[in-house]
Amino acid sequence: MSIPPMSITPMPITPMPITPTSPSRVSTCFALIGAAALACALVGCNTANTTTASGPANADGTVPFKQIVTNGWLNYKANIVSVREGTVNGDMKRVAVDVYSDQLTTQRFSYRFDWSDSAGMPVQSATASLTSVTIKPKETITLTSVAPSPQAVQWRLTFLDKQY
Repeated sequence: MSIPPMSITPMPITPMPITPTSPSRVSTCFALIGAAALACALVGCNTANTTTASGPANADGTVPFKQIVTNGWLNYKANIVSVREGTVNGDMKRVAVDVYSDQLTTQRFSYRFDWSDSAGMPVQSATASLTSVTIKPKETITLTSVAPSPQAVQWRLTFLDKQY
C-alpha cells in the first residue's frame, strides 16, 4: 500500500489589525502616573531611617539597637555607632545616640525622637518636631532626648534626608 504524496499549500499570513488602546485604559494609566507624581511631590520622595532599642540597657548604660535603613546614602551621612540610656530627675528616661559621618564633606540631615508608653501608644512631646543638623567630615556628634513624661519609656529616632 502506498501513501499518496502530500501537498503543502502555503497559507497566506494576514497581519493582525493594529487597534488603538482604548481611551479608558490610557486615561487610567495617566491618572496612576499623575497620582504617583503628586504623592512623590507632596512627600518630597523622602525616605527615613529609623532606630529603636532592641533590648534593655547594659550595666554601663549602652543599649542594643536595631535600624531600619531605607536610604543607604543617608546611613553614610549619619551612621549610628552607639546608644546609651539613663534617667533624669529619677524617673524620666534619657537617650543619647552617637552619630558618625563617613563623608569627606559637610553633610546635613534632619532627625526626630518619638516617644511611646509601655503599651506602644504615642506620648505627645513638644520636641517631636524635626531638627536639622550639620555634621562635619569624619565627625561624631551626640543626639539626645529626654522623655516628655515618666510614662514615656520607649523611643524611636527617625533620620530624614530631603535631598535624596
